[in-house]
Amino acid sequence: MQKRTQFPIYEMISSKCNSVTTFALMLLSFFSVVIDGHTEFNGTLVQTVDRGKSVNISCNYKPSSDIESFTVKLETTNTLCSVMYVNKSWINHSCKALFRFIWIPESVEMSFEVSNLQINDTDIYKCVVTRTIPPPSVPLREERTFVEVIAHPNVSVSHVRASDGFHEILCRSEGFYPSSLELVWMRNGGFQNVSHTYNINKTNPDGSFTLHSYLNVSDCTNYSCWVNHSSLSQPMILHLSPADCYENRESFRDKITWMTLVTCVLILAILIMTVVCERFKRARRRSVSAVGVSVTPEPTLHAHLQTEIVYSTLGDHHPVPCSPVGVRSFPQ
Repeated sequence: MQKRTQFPIYEMISSKCNSVTTFALMLLSFFSVVIDGHTEFNGTLVQTVDRGKSVNISCNYKPSSDIESFTVKLETTNTLCSVMYVNKSWINHSCKALFRFIWIPESVEMSFEVSNLQINDTDIYKCVVTRTIPPPSVPLREERTFVEVIAHPNVSVSHVRASDGFHEILCRSEGFYPSSLELVWMRNGGFQNVSHTYNINKTNPDGSFTLHSYLNVSDCTNYSCWVNHSSLSQPMILHLSPADCYENRESFRDKITWMTLVTCVLILAILIMTVVCERFKRARRRSVSAVGVSVTPEPTLHAHLQTEIVYSTLGDHHPVPCSPVGVRSFPQ
């Protein structure tokens, strides 16, 4: 018979851990309850709404017949909508755009509707009911509702580029809120090593977030992008088809081919222009040198006439130019 070893210290620690867990669950059940599909925490109702949708914020107050006048306001850090009840009628509606007061007389219920919610509309909204008549003013009810606007990620996967035998694929998750998002690369159902990936995070102007994840691989087939976010009912898996991979690779090859052809044509054109210009210069030099040899200087006839001098025999001794044509000799 084998003797069982006892571990009193571990049993005591396990017992205390179970006690702490039970106490925590009791606290959660005490402070958090579910009301009509929404969560209420410490008296504040929490509503989660998709971006672009509407939400109703209940005041949870039914006025009694003895109250002559009261005001109902929807507030965050400032007043968004305000109405007044006097003599069984509603007056002085003052509401900003996209805010509307709703009164249901059959059930004596009041609420506010907020339309076209965006991410920056996430806030704690207060419905405040205040009695104004008879004076003095007395707060009657303040109902708090935390509205969290969420945005689903727009996910896509694509082949980016190929070089030196390696491929770069990209998984885009854009426009999601809140910022916490899980993104993992998979191949044939198995998760890939995160050391081969690098991510780029950025915040969009509307307050949403974008995550780009790049993966460098030797072969881009059978890869998938796994994305999980609080706005999704279940994780998303997008597959990179071999057609996309090879199509982009062929496109890349076509671009390289066209760039090579264009470069060769440009180089050939430059060479042709250089040869033509050089031949033109040489031909021009030859024509100039030929003209310089064939051109005769100014006729030397005038110079001969100027240097050939005949002295008159009449005694005045003035040199007279003599033309070679029509020169007569006089007898002695």
